[in-house]
Amino acid sequence: MTDDVGRAVIADLNVIPNPQAVDRTAVVELGGVEQFVSIRGRDRANPVLLVCHGGPAVPSLPTSWIWQRGVEDYFTVVNYDQRGSGRSVGGVDDDTDLSVDRYVDDIVELVDWLRGELGVERVGLLGHSWGSILGVLLARRRPDLLWAYVGVGQLISGPDNEAEVFAHAVRSATADGNSEALAELRALGDYPGTEPLTVERIVVCRRWAQHYGGLSAYRAESLYFFESESLSPHYSADDRELIGRGQSITLPRVLDDVLGFDASDQVEFDVPMVQFLGRHDFTTPTAPVERWFDRVTAPSKDVLWFEHSAHLCMHEEPGRFVVGLVDLVLPHAAR
Repeated sequence: MTDDVGRAVIADLNVIPNPQAVDRTAVVELGGVEQFVSIRGRDRANPVLLVCHGGPAVPSLPTSWIWQRGVEDYFTVVNYDQRGSGRSVGGVDDDTDLSVDRYVDDIVELVDWLRGELGVERVGLLGHSWGSILGVLLARRRPDLLWAYVGVGQLISGPDNEAEVFAHAVRSATADGNSEALAELRALGDYPGTEPLTVERIVVCRRWAQHYGGLSAYRAESLYFFESESLSPHYSADDRELIGRGQSITLPRVLDDVLGFDASDQVEFDVPMVQFLGRHDFTTPTAPVERWFDRVTAPSKDVLWFEHSAHLCMHEEPGRFVVGLVDLVLPHAAR
């Protein structure tokens, strides 16, 4: 089977043929920047689940074909490429606002647009990784827009996050007797420390943390994730080139906000809060999230552990992911 045939099969598998389905895309202006939106679901009467992707600038749509089909049986799933990401990169220049607050305001405007397009009052919000920063801020500021918030690979404290990632890398390399890894990690000095956290320093730390299963549990590599974009029915070859372009534009301008982010003192919420946590996640380690979530007050709160996942539980344990959404999240949409 050629790659072209493989892509054609995947595209055909992702067709939703029943009359009640919705499968459409749109370009929506949010905060003055045109952003690409995908809406898919088996039944347009289902509640809306808005996915806020990670990265920064790693759109969820190109890899969604791996895990999203089961979710579409129960929710109308909305993915959007954030400003400066993927198919939304075209409207961004040196003067474009890439502040965290602007990203959050974009979600507010997108929810308002979805209200008119889909006839809903509120949506569920799923924030993954970097997207969980935006998600938890929106849940705090605008609970009136949401029937629930789901954090997946939640990031709650940038400084604590980096310290945990580094400790995991050193601990694992020591147990493995990996002299190369230890030499590179020790060369970073006091990490994260007081020196500037350059991209180069972060890459070294993350490379070894991921080598020891911090991105995908039990795996040194995550080919299934990084290369799945090439088979995506939602992204052409030209579209895929936009991902790297968006990262090169966005990361230098957003990185300091990610590393300095700390919402560990934000514990009062007026919306149901759910956390999906990978037991082996050392991309956004769970220990800071556990400490924070223990103190959170909300109308309801639930934690679901993925014992065989790290940072990508929707890919690593897709069945449990769907069941978790149906059992812990879907009931809030009816209230």
